[in-house]
Amino acid sequence: MKDASNAAPPGWPRNTVRALPLLVLVLASACASNKASQQDTSWASHFTFEAERIEARARAVELARVHDVRAEQAELRGWMATLSKEMALGGAEAQGPGHAALGRGALALGDLDAAIEHLEAAWGAGFREPSVVWARALALSQRYREQRITALTVLDPEERRVREQDTERQHREPVLALLRQAREKEAPSADLLAALIAFHEGRLDAAAALLEPMAASHPWFVEAPLLRADVLLLRAAQLWEEGQEGAARARLEHGREALAAARTTAESQMQAYLAQARFEAAVIAVIRTDPPGTVPLTYEAGLGPAGSALGALDIASRLDPAAPAPPCERARMLNALAEHPRRKDHFQGHLFNETVETTDAILARDPTSRCAYMERIRTQVSRAERARQEGYGPDMPKEQDLLKAVPPAGRDLAFHLLHARVLGLWVIIENDWGHTRVGDRHGAHRDQALDVWRTILALEARIPAYWIQFGELLVERGMDPLMEDGAADLEQAEAAWAKASTLRTKAPGLWLLGAHVQMAKALRSRARGEESGKAWETARARLRDGLTQQPQESSLHHALGRILLEQAKERWAHGGNPAELLDAAEAAQAAATKLDSGHGPGVQGRADVAALRAEYAWRRGEDPSPDVDKAEALYAQAMPEGPTKTEAILGLLQVLQTQARYELEQGRDPEPALDRRRKSIDLMAMLTVHKRVSYLRTLGEDALVLARWIARTDAPQAETLLNYALAALTEALGQQPRSQEARLAMGELNRYRAVAMKAAGQDVEPLLAKGLALADALVKERPNWPEALLLRAALLRTKDPASAQARADRDAALKVNANLAPGWVRQFPEDMPKVP
Repeated sequence: MKDASNAAPPGWPRNTVRALPLLVLVLASACASNKASQQDTSWASHFTFEAERIEARARAVELARVHDVRAEQAELRGWMATLSKEMALGGAEAQGPGHAALGRGALALGDLDAAIEHLEAAWGAGFREPSVVWARALALSQRYREQRITALTVLDPEERRVREQDTERQHREPVLALLRQAREKEAPSADLLAALIAFHEGRLDAAAALLEPMAASHPWFVEAPLLRADVLLLRAAQLWEEGQEGAARARLEHGREALAAARTTAESQMQAYLAQARFEAAVIAVIRTDPPGTVPLTYEAGLGPAGSALGALDIASRLDPAAPAPPCERARMLNALAEHPRRKDHFQGHLFNETVETTDAILARDPTSRCAYMERIRTQVSRAERARQEGYGPDMPKEQDLLKAVPPAGRDLAFHLLHARVLGLWVIIENDWGHTRVGDRHGAHRDQALDVWRTILALEARIPAYWIQFGELLVERGMDPLMEDGAADLEQAEAAWAKASTLRTKAPGLWLLGAHVQMAKALRSRARGEESGKAWETARARLRDGLTQQPQESSLHHALGRILLEQAKERWAHGGNPAELLDAAEAAQAAATKLDSGHGPGVQGRADVAALRAEYAWRRGEDPSPDVDKAEALYAQAMPEGPTKTEAILGLLQVLQTQARYELEQGRDPEPALDRRRKSIDLMAMLTVHKRVSYLRTLGEDALVLARWIARTDAPQAETLLNYALAALTEALGQQPRSQEARLAMGELNRYRAVAMKAAGQDVEPLLAKGLALADALVKERPNWPEALLLRAALLRTKDPASAQARADRDAALKVNANLAPGWVRQFPEDMPKVP
């Protein structure tokens, strides 16, 4: 094909001059069409002629000014429908040439799926003329480019790498083989053929250089600047990953210039605008340090990549208001903006609303649109996640109907990943609530999520993040107190961690999962009264490995602080001094907080350390006030931090109870200490935890502390408080019957009620029997648990101060943990045990 002149006569629009040779060809083709169809020519000649006629007409439409192209495209599809009928009538000999013509026509109309389908059919039928080789190479190359660019929008680096590898494996060699077969005369220029070969060989800079002069030599061939933009984008992504920020940004600007040239030349080609939207979507994902650069409902020039993308999609919709691609890409872009880390929070609500409007419009035209259903579900989940992060009670996504609307044939990996995300949100919110909804089976959403993850891993087992998320869910179920036996889940989680480890990921989640599995095993061993030191050390070793590779990862420091805190608890429980471990835990959480710029879970971790120091000070008989004050301030700071809010509230309630217990033992009113919660926790925040077992247990213990104080002056009011404590603990045990802490608290409540009733001369045998039954069960489950042994000893002493079994239990408990001796003496001043 000869080069078109680039010089326009004075007064003639440049685009008109470019289009003249093609318009002449269109007119000639139209005049000769009837005559050509009547001629006794071969099917190959006939269909080739018709394919060129469709291509020329489609090109003329694209080179026109921006306008609604539906009428012209309908005309072209009518021509293709005629070709389909002729192919059907022509028998076997017409199949190859017919499919080739339909493939070329579909490619000219921008229908890539249909183009590939027809061209593959022509190839399979043995029709392998040079024009088919070239068209097939172009179509497969375009599919390759689109998949590579879509892969750039995947945020997880390992997942992105796997997608890129799959695209390379599926398309690279087949396209290269076709390009090497293509005759030079079938390409607009030798430079284009060389550029395509260089591109598919991975020589991106060479490909871009070869494509640059084609803007002048073949201005009407807009596929060249579109290809150049894609090449420059992929090269920019490589440079960005290598840390060459300046070079990456320069190539992105050159890519935008190429896109602008394509749009200026072919103002009515939808593919040029869709290409720009894909380009900018990839830029937003790759260069996440930049704001996306737009505001809702205002898509003007100069508003950054998002504004450019949405503006391009607006024009694409003007070209064909009924086309599904522009609104679908728009919904994807809006969701990506709402989820962007630099997106301003007050814009998110507008983005969610606009996405819903967009998907509604799609479904009004096509009730079966998979894209609309998927993006609507994504919007609902994102909105619920945002509500939870901001501390609101999220409206649960009504995902079931939308998910069911996607037919089984459309339930691919992306569908299952979105389904897992929906179920995962249900699990998180139910955990926040502390209970499932009425009528739901406990753990049903978590079990469903695990099943979906098994499906995902059966489809794609090469992504470490998938194994990590699957493993974390198994850890959570393995630690659920309502599960009969979570050991099997923890073994599966360990296997998931081992599998992820073989995939050579650098994701912090790998080391976190490895530590979480070992932490869960250690906590299960502790609950059974078994040694757990080895599991703690393994967890620490895994985190040290992670910190060796990623010393600036705050989540690893936070996890290390949690492990050190639990080890401090064990050292205390065995009668040792936990100060060194608490110092190390606080240092780890301080490091996490610093890396998170003063925010994040490290603040909660530091509060937990201060709260534990306060508890141990009280148990030693010392004033816990300084540590309580520090913990209170840190918990108040952690409360607005989204996901840590619930744990911060519960931690604050517990540490204020420690202060109240100390005040009670000092002969002072404990109520002011408990009332301090009102300063930091508002009513709405309290409602978010009111059904959690740990909250109910704390509530019952608080009521018992107040009852013990008020009983000195107002016995009826004290009885009311004791009944309140009983109700709270009963509800807690109703939710988690095997909770050791709640049963211990119930046993303590029974003993104090028995003491009060005994002083009043009432029968205390039923209460003591209930308390002893609880204590016996705890000692059986967790042999040598000092707290359970001391509970049983206290109950036996209340029944019989001279009980030999009470002394034996007391001595056994203090032999294990001598740190509890001061508390026992304060409780029973007349009993001075010999501290081991």
